[in-house]
Amino acid sequence: MPLSSKKIIEFIRTRKGSFTRQDLIKGLIDPKVEKARSGKQAKKKKAKKYQPDRDVGRIEETVTALLYTGLLTRQKKKLHAHHELSLDAVLIVSTSGDGIALSDEGDEIIIKETNTGGGHNNDHVSVRIIDFRRGYFYGEVTGILKRHRNRYMARFNSMTKGMIIYRLSDLPGEIEVVIDRKNISIPEKELTDPGRFYIVSLEEKKLGNRQLCSILDSFAVTDERFDLSRITVRHSLPGEHGYYPELENIEKIIEKEESQRDDYRNQFTVTIDGADAKDFDDAISLTKEDKNFRLLVHIADVSTFVKIGGELDAEAFDRGTSYYLGSSVIPMLPEQLSNELCSLKQNVDRLTLTASMLISPEGELLDSSFHQGIIKVNHRLTYTGTEEILTGRGTDTLERKMRQMNDLAEILYSKRIREGRIDLNLSDRRIVYEDNRVKGIEIMPRLRSHRIVEECMLTANMAAAKLLKEKGIPSLYRVHEPTSDEKLEGLQKFLKLYDIKLFITEDPGIAVQRVIEKIAGNENDEMINMVILKSMMQAFYGNEPLGHFGLGFDDYTHFTSPIRRYPDLIVHRCLAAHIRGDKNPYTPSQLAAMGEQSSDLERVAQRAERDMVKLKSCRLMADRIGDTFEATINGVTKFGFYVALDDPHVEGMVPMRTLTDDYYIVQEDEFTLVGKRLGKRFRIGDRVTVRCNDVNMELFRIDFEVA
Repeated sequence: MPLSSKKIIEFIRTRKGSFTRQDLIKGLIDPKVEKARSGKQAKKKKAKKYQPDRDVGRIEETVTALLYTGLLTRQKKKLHAHHELSLDAVLIVSTSGDGIALSDEGDEIIIKETNTGGGHNNDHVSVRIIDFRRGYFYGEVTGILKRHRNRYMARFNSMTKGMIIYRLSDLPGEIEVVIDRKNISIPEKELTDPGRFYIVSLEEKKLGNRQLCSILDSFAVTDERFDLSRITVRHSLPGEHGYYPELENIEKIIEKEESQRDDYRNQFTVTIDGADAKDFDDAISLTKEDKNFRLLVHIADVSTFVKIGGELDAEAFDRGTSYYLGSSVIPMLPEQLSNELCSLKQNVDRLTLTASMLISPEGELLDSSFHQGIIKVNHRLTYTGTEEILTGRGTDTLERKMRQMNDLAEILYSKRIREGRIDLNLSDRRIVYEDNRVKGIEIMPRLRSHRIVEECMLTANMAAAKLLKEKGIPSLYRVHEPTSDEKLEGLQKFLKLYDIKLFITEDPGIAVQRVIEKIAGNENDEMINMVILKSMMQAFYGNEPLGHFGLGFDDYTHFTSPIRRYPDLIVHRCLAAHIRGDKNPYTPSQLAAMGEQSSDLERVAQRAERDMVKLKSCRLMADRIGDTFEATINGVTKFGFYVALDDPHVEGMVPMRTLTDDYYIVQEDEFTLVGKRLGKRFRIGDRVTVRCNDVNMELFRIDFEVA
């Protein structure tokens, strides 16, 4: 029987001290050679002749792979095994229950479901290498170093003589946890309700082969008041802020800083935000200098209040961002700062980091500088209120200034479009509440007031990145890499279905924007814009100024939202150090790690916000099972196709199993499902009438069938 890598690895693990290649051959192959020579194998009927060279090759292959991971090292001819061929890794579990352990060095170890050792998705675990097959390591989890989550959603599953069994709802695979019936102090009826969710924490003990857990709370599946809890537990979002010693008497900072700042309180300054906003990051002032515009973008100076290395800074870094979940906010900073001292409220003095920019009538940035300032906002405006001002013909200062800002925004926008910016025509959705219950999901119109804020902030972000880059100051940048040739070719094929040409030989940004302009107002406008978005790379935070493809900028960072984004706070600290003449606050290696974590937390926030919309969509549709709706197909997969309803504005799926009139196959190049026998087609962009036939509150899923 050929020598297995599993046996080789186990043999290496048991070696004490260093060893040589010959030691492995002597310990693993020589006994087999002796056995073959003794004639014992020959006595076996039809036994194959033993081939030691094949086993030597297997040893070499396994040793080389282990050397690559660093678990085995070589000094001259001596080999040395480290940590008993174990390493620390993050466990990623698939829906099948199998997983992959990813080490910090980028090694991937396959973990079969039976070897997960009680580890769950994204847990930090200790993994022991047990095999090497077909170029892949296999391992087993031997310990849980740190749970990714300490709370889970669970549903009652069953009960035995000694335990109550629950199934974890929000994790891949069928993971069961239990409580010991001997140790419960509340009525079992309250612990075994199939119509409730249970919030559980895991204990590091087992009962039988299942993990023990504790019940922290429970609520009815139908109780909408606990939707925020559903999302926070599912995504391990942070709770309320605690006590921070550095916040004692922090309000006195404004008085201390006043005399050291550039005073912009005589500038006419406005904020423009949503009607429900409380954390005002940014304010705008605008004047004319001859034919040019002097734009001042004032950003809350969070870095003066939140110092590097403090408890508050550590908590803000761990949170990474604020989480906007329906009508609730989980803030990155405590409300004493986010809603008060740092928030640029009307008629109160506030500290800022101000970008002063001179812009030509053609939209060229002629010069820019950054200053630590103090402002007093004249008007707190809303987007809708600003739109009403722009529609009117008033002549007071506010109305004149707003029209001036709108003129500048139009100039900047037109310039960016000419230079390759991609301006996707996608609408934001807003959950509408009545008496704390979801009433609907609205499509938010894009207003001129949105563009004013957007263009001013983009200009400030670009100016900040340009200064940091030119001065060689280590900092974070917002990076959006160009779309790959493969993705562009796929987009080109998709657009061809609608007789739309994408000329990928020219500047890709300009070519894509031409498509967007061509389809504006088309019935498939939003769907095509969404496909374009999915064809693009995800933006991330990095320590190198690699540019922003979607915006068409060579230099770009995030500077304008330090109340709710930690990367912006990093950028503020770098700029403030430059203004004061201090040394750079971060090294490139520190920034690389911080950028990676910030990017990861941004993804968490996006998933959580999407899940809240899905959950509220389920609430809206729960009592509409059996109703029919007009919809547009907005995605096609091997599992069926996705639809977006006209009204209400929710999305769901028509599963393949409901298409019973034929056997349907996916034509991926054509984004189409085709019936093999009758040839009926369901293509992305097609209009379809559907009937709601299931709402799954646990999976956040709405299923439809073709009506």
